[in-house]
Amino acid sequence: MLENINMIDCGMTNCYVIRGRKGDILVDAGREEYRDHIETWLLNYNITLIILTHGHADHVQNAAYFSKLYNAPIMISPYDMRLARDNNCRPYYITNPIGRLLKNQTEMNMHIRMNRFDPAIYAEEGMDLEPYGIDGVIINLEGHTKGSIGILCKSSVGYDLYAGDAIMNAPVPMFPMICESPLKARGSIERIITLAPDRILCGHGAPILCGHKSYKLFIDRF
Repeated sequence: MLENINMIDCGMTNCYVIRGRKGDILVDAGREEYRDHIETWLLNYNITLIILTHGHADHVQNAAYFSKLYNAPIMISPYDMRLARDNNCRPYYITNPIGRLLKNQTEMNMHIRMNRFDPAIYAEEGMDLEPYGIDGVIINLEGHTKGSIGILCKSSVGYDLYAGDAIMNAPVPMFPMICESPLKARGSIERIITLAPDRILCGHGAPILCGHKSYKLFIDRF
C-alpha cells in the first residue's frame, strides 16, 4: 500500500512529488535548511508545477527558489498569501498536549524569515488538475490555516489525498497541533473521513493507510 509514494523526508516535515502526464508536481517546498536535500531528491523528476498546501514556512520557504530553478509556476490559496509572507500575521490555537510541548518551537517558526514569491495560480475548491497532467482536484481543508488545501487524485491503489497539515500522523492519526480555527479544522477532518481516500499523505508523519487499525481508531474517537 506504500507503493508509488514519492515522499521527501525533511526532518519533521514532508514534501511530495506527484508524477504527471505533462511533468511532475512538487507538493510543498520545505524549509530553507533542507533545500540541497530536496534539490538532490528532485534530480529524477521534471517539476512543472509547485502546489503549496498552506502558507507556513516549513512548507513554503523554498517555493521561490524551486519556482525559478525549474521555471515552474506556484499554486496556493489566495487566503494564505499574507501568511506566506508573515507567519505571525494571524492568531492560532494550540489544540493538544504535543502542541503544548512544542510551543516554543512553534513560536520560533512563526518568526522565521520568509522568502517572497508571487503565485501564478490561485487554488480554488474543486479546481480540476487535469490541465496539469494529473487526475485530481483541489479540496478546501480550511482550519489549520484559512487557506489550507488538499489534493485528491487517482493513484495506483485508488485515491490519494495530499492533506498538508489538515491531519497529522505523529505517531498516530491526530488533529493538527495548531489551528487558526479548530472548528473549521474539525470540519475538514470530517470531510476527509467522508471522502474516504485510500491513503492520506500528511505534511507531518508517515502516510496514513486508511484501512489500518490506527486510522479506524482515530475515526471512532473522532
